[in-house]
Amino acid sequence: MKYLLFVAFIAIILYLRSYIILHIFTPKMKKVKKYPNSSYENIEIEMKTGTIQGWLIKSEQARGCFLLIHGWGSNKSDMLRYADPVLANGYDVIIVDVLGHGQSASIQKQVSIASFVQSIISTIDYVCERPDINSNAIYVLGHSMGGIAASIVNATDLRLQGLITDSMPTSLKSISQSMADKVTIPYIPFGWLFVSWFLLRGGVFIKARREWCLEKILKNQQSPALAIHSIQDKKVPISNVEVLLKDSNFKQVIKVVTKGHHNCVKDKFFWDNVFHLIANNKGEIIDEEY
Repeated sequence: MKYLLFVAFIAIILYLRSYIILHIFTPKMKKVKKYPNSSYENIEIEMKTGTIQGWLIKSEQARGCFLLIHGWGSNKSDMLRYADPVLANGYDVIIVDVLGHGQSASIQKQVSIASFVQSIISTIDYVCERPDINSNAIYVLGHSMGGIAASIVNATDLRLQGLITDSMPTSLKSISQSMADKVTIPYIPFGWLFVSWFLLRGGVFIKARREWCLEKILKNQQSPALAIHSIQDKKVPISNVEVLLKDSNFKQVIKVVTKGHHNCVKDKFFWDNVFHLIANNKGEIIDEEY
């Protein structure tokens, strides 16, 4: 009898785990509803795990290139809110749909943080292969999950000149809550179900787990990093910046007062802070246009 109860318990746990992965931690593919204001080029980046679809928007000055990386369950249209000020300051813009999002189909059934990391690295490779893009000044601006994935890349990839994160989660708990979106699930006792998914299905095995330890990567950013976060963000609470303030090598951590999870860019000093990071890194003064 005890054996049957144990088997039933394991079956229930596995069912719950599968349900959480399929219905909560699998992003819905959103259609592209908005397009760039400027002329753009549709780009495709072939990978072993799928094909990345994106937009390349060229500036007149080509001072460098900004990669705009969306968060979990979003797509490239959602990142257009950042594009115009970047273009106005002379930087090319590349916006992609991360594998498993938007128009970027993934061969792998399960989308994960590894999908974000692989998408960012492949996009950097693409920039470096194109002679008409200034690959000597590559910057990444990542929102939410796109921010933490970009931080993982920036901990090892020396090709980046700067990183800006917007509303970035910094713990497994916050990542799981961000991925669950509007679904509320108790982290206890279901937290370990997510962690097991993160480690096993997310491509984060023993070696990768060591390399992607959040505490480690946040202390080992290779290029100057700026984090911006709203104190009114309920999806990824402002408490996520504490580790950045106390135990990271981020150059600057800025708290703003804007509503929700997607509106830090509306802060009147958002772009001042972004371009001052770049100017300080280059040791120059830039003319800012927003």
